[in-house]
This record gives sequence, structure tokens and C-alpha cells, in this order.
Amino acid sequence: MDKDFVSEARMDEQSATIGINADAVRSQLADLRQLRISKRESQEKFWGRFGVTQSSGSRFETGLSIPAPVAILLKLYVNGKLNDGDLQE
Repeated sequence: MDKDFVSEARMDEQSATIGINADAVRSQLADLRQLRISKRESQEKFWGRFGVTQSSGSRFETGLSIPAPVAILLKLYVNGKLNDGDLQE
């Protein structure tokens, strides 16, 4: 498995090590899924704007760690600093 991705158990372990609440991380992932659904977009369309395949996006939505570059883009997008036009393929 790619070193950028971690299992749920590793996420719990790493989160505890650096003082991040793993449940909060899971909640944020659920929020991303809800954002995608509220936009009425498929995983392919939503995650594609961030350069992520549908398959990886699905894994992110179920709890696998998101690589830092994608996480940064997501945060900027959710906070309105980037829009769809900024993320064209």
C-alpha cells in the first residue's frame, strides 16, 4: 500500500500520537461525502477536480487518510478559496 495512505487502525494510532481526535477526522470525511452528495455529483466528478480517481475518493470517504496535497486542495475548496474554475483538469 502506498505510504501516503494509512489504515483506520493506523489513523487512530497516529492521531493519538499527534493529539488529533480520530473521530473528528472521520466526521470531516463524512462531511466531504455529504458535500459531494449535496452537490449531486458522482464520486468520479467530485474527486476528479482534485486529481483523484473515483476509487481513491471512495476510499477517502470510508476513512483512509487523504494525502497532504489533496487535503490542502480540499480545505481551500471547502473554505471558498478555490472554486471549480480553479480546479479544471
